[in-house]
This record gives sequence, C-alpha cells and structure tokens, in this order.
Amino acid sequence: MSTIEAHTLGPVSLGCFCLPAIDADIPTALDEGAKRREILSRFAVAAAAEGVKLPAGDFRSIEQVVQAQWQQYVNSYADGTFGGLAGLPAVEVTDEKLTVVIESRSTLNAYQLKPVVEALEKSQAGLGWFVEAVISSASYFGHELYTMGFVAYMLDNLHWNVDEHTDDAYARAMLMEEGSEPPEGPIPPETMDRLRQDYNYWPSTVLAEVDGHGHLLSWGRKPKTTLKPAQARRWLAHHPRHKHAKAVNLALQVQAMFSRAKRDFTWCFEDDDIETIGALAFVAWDSPRLLFEAVNHHEECQYQGGQAVEAFARCQVKTNSETIDADLRHLARATVNYMRRWALLEALLSQFPTWEGDDDV
Repeated sequence: MSTIEAHTLGPVSLGCFCLPAIDADIPTALDEGAKRREILSRFAVAAAAEGVKLPAGDFRSIEQVVQAQWQQYVNSYADGTFGGLAGLPAVEVTDEKLTVVIESRSTLNAYQLKPVVEALEKSQAGLGWFVEAVISSASYFGHELYTMGFVAYMLDNLHWNVDEHTDDAYARAMLMEEGSEPPEGPIPPETMDRLRQDYNYWPSTVLAEVDGHGHLLSWGRKPKTTLKPAQARRWLAHHPRHKHAKAVNLALQVQAMFSRAKRDFTWCFEDDDIETIGALAFVAWDSPRLLFEAVNHHEECQYQGGQAVEAFARCQVKTNSETIDADLRHLARATVNYMRRWALLEALLSQFPTWEGDDDV
C-alpha cells in the first residue's frame, strides 16, 4: 500500500514566521498541504476504527503513517496472499478528494478454466459453470479480470456488420466490404477458400478457442444448466473428497461475499473521463494466446486515447463533504472489504492451472 500526495504549485514565499503555542486548533505548519495532511490523519483514525490498526514506531509524516498502517494490514494476511492476482492499492490525496485506487501491474498470471470446469461438469452438470460464473462476476465489483469477453470486444470492430456468428455470415460480410454482392445461395467453395486466406478471426476458429462455449465470448446464451448456490452446497456435502471440492467451497464463499458486496470500487466516470488499463489476471478457457492478442489491442486503444491510467478500481471521498468523517469511515470499510474479497478470489483462482507458455503476459 502506498500513499501519494498530489501537490499544487504555490506562490513564491516572501518570508516566514512562527506562531507560539496559543491554541491546539492553530496548525504548527502553514502551507497548502495542511488540508491534505488533516484528511489523511482523519482517514487513519477512521481506518483504525474499522480494524486497521495504527502502526507502532516513529514516523516523520502522516503519509508514512498511513502507508505503514495499510501495509501492516496487508501483511496480516498469510504469506503470498495478493501475489497471484497482481495489483497495488494506493492512497491518493488532493485538496478535493481522498482516493484509494488499485493500480495495475505489468506481469499477470493467466489462469485456465477448462480443466476444472470440465471435471466438475462430469461430476454434476452445471457445477463447473456455477464456479465459472462466480469468477466472471468479479469485474462487476471492481476486481477486474481479463476474461474471454475481451476477445469478443476486439472482434466487434471486425464483426460489426455480421448478422450471426457463423462463417457463412462472416464471408458474406467480407464480400460486401469488398464491394461484391453475396450470392443468394451457398457461397462457392473457391470463393470461401480465397476469403479464408485473406481474412482472419473466422467465427468457427474463435469458437474453437472456447470449445464452442459461446457464452464465454458473450456469443449466445449461458449454459442451460448452471447450479444454484444451494445445489452446489449439496454437491459439496456429498463429495467432500473430490479433487476440486476446494474450488467449489471457495466459489461458494466468494459468491456469498459478492452477494453482500457493494460496488464501491468500480471505476466511476462522474468527475472525469479517464479510462482504465489493467486487471488482476487473465482468465482464459484454455490457451490464452487469442486473449493476449485481444488485451494488447484493447490496451493500445486505451493508450492512444490519451485519457487512460494504469489502474482499474477506485473509491473516492470528497474532502469538502459535510459528513467527511462518516465518509472516511465508509472508505476505510470499503477498502477492508475489497481486500477481503481480493484475497478470497485469489484463493479460488489458485485452484486453476496457470499458463506456462512462452508468451509475455
């Protein structure tokens, strides 16, 4: 956990003076950072009230206190926690806002859903998709994941005029792009052969990347059979020694936590137009190569837009709020809950294999 104070350029100093200890309400230092330090101090007190203990030791600034306070809280988790899902919580303060932001990291794990989901589906239809659905819902609560949906996002620019996700529909769209009128009947084999050589990302090829499970790409409906939490709990009670029982147990815990969660840490665009870049991890069906390509495309577009930051979640408090202390308490509580969900989600994803290919992730 890091603490960042955003400074503004002040007027040129013409001298200095000192005030005697007249009243405790008179600050010992007069500068433009006094308000920010006061907010940080009140945030430290609010966090302590939410169970984030104040650190022991000597510190030279309130920034160091807040950083040590939250680092101490992070360290209270088991060794290695927050290593599988990459991100850095940081506290940023300006005269207008205090923000806890989750900054991105450049090296991410790539998890593979297929082995666990398929094994669970063999045991009980709908169980594997229950676990997958829990993981896929994480981004809704600010725990951003690069899922296979980013592949569909990339292909939107190529398939925008495709009526359905079939090779025939894609071929007809490409002919129209070339200025040719598609035939009313079947497309001649020689024309299809030529189109396949000239164009990439055919729907059949993309669907093969997810073994036909189009809902992972937001293509088509979700599986007809997806267990409810109560059904998953019943399966777990009868299969406590199953190879993937721990994955189901953790998925139930994550689902329960999400069911109570507030969307405090979703990126809010009310006050600015800044776009986000980054995530906690890649979550592919099997090979993540196409997902890597899609994410690279997505991040390049974000960078080129000029209004992007390497962060993906934040929770803010306005410093001029009339209920500032209550708001700071809420921010501290939201941060603690976010970290708890983060740790549990990481434990769940640790039950899935990671990609060991040569691709740079």
